[in-house]
Amino acid sequence: MTITITKLSPAKINLFLEVKNKRNDGYHDIQSLMTFCDFGDMLCVSKSNDFRIKLDGPFSSSLINKENLIHKTVKKLEDLFERNFNVEVVLKKNLPIASGMAGGSSNAATFIACVKEIFKLQEVDGFNELLLSLGADVPFCYNGKTALVTGIGENIKFTKNLKEYFVLLVNPKIEVSTKEIFNNINFKDISYEEDKIILSNLIKLEFFKDRSNHLENYAIKQFKIIGEILSYLSKIKGSVLTRMTGSGATCFALFDCIKDLEEAEYLTTKRFKDCWIKSTKLKNNIKDKTCIKY
Repeated sequence: MTITITKLSPAKINLFLEVKNKRNDGYHDIQSLMTFCDFGDMLCVSKSNDFRIKLDGPFSSSLINKENLIHKTVKKLEDLFERNFNVEVVLKKNLPIASGMAGGSSNAATFIACVKEIFKLQEVDGFNELLLSLGADVPFCYNGKTALVTGIGENIKFTKNLKEYFVLLVNPKIEVSTKEIFNNINFKDISYEEDKIILSNLIKLEFFKDRSNHLENYAIKQFKIIGEILSYLSKIKGSVLTRMTGSGATCFALFDCIKDLEEAEYLTTKRFKDCWIKSTKLKNNIKDKTCIKY
């Protein structure tokens, strides 16, 4: 009997992203309130005679002739569990590449969840280290819940459910190098308050509205269009928060009202004709986004 598991591999959103310092190992310590969108790539995984990936979706061409993070993931899983995982993966790539929404990290995390279900795996020593070795966002994406993330991504504290705002995502179809953005950080330009965050405050708009994404200004210096999008979204009717996610180039605006979201999508599409634009909603928990077929 063949089991096929289909899961949403959701887009990640940084409601704020503060960079604290650069460590001796070259990584950066961060502090970020992270959540998900009810939209993303789709993964369909089933047992096969060998391992293979098929690409589909509007952004699949961007991955042709590139080693997908899923390739690296299956190799590490096989080393950790000391067995082969021969599966066929169909990845429908709905998210732009290098867009600040952790598409690759989300794909890797979702793939691991599918493999665990298909092969009925129990977590073993070294599993959490494997997640982090694949990328700083992978542990968060694997856990699938809104959280305050600190360190380089290994410290995850889940919050109470924040309001699942309507979201407008806008990406100018520019691939941004996360490494390059982080390398350009001048900590003299960053104001960072070392405070102890009370988790219950995180769900309040007033709290994360007062924070920021420390990477925004560096991304805007490289790509003027990001600043133009953020400025436009901040003035649009009904927008309660406008920000760039991750290292860019995706910008987003949050809305209380779906009518405001629909109007914003219409107007933004007219204003930025060459951008990728998507209406969706925040999602606190994405663990239930699974379809299993036998």
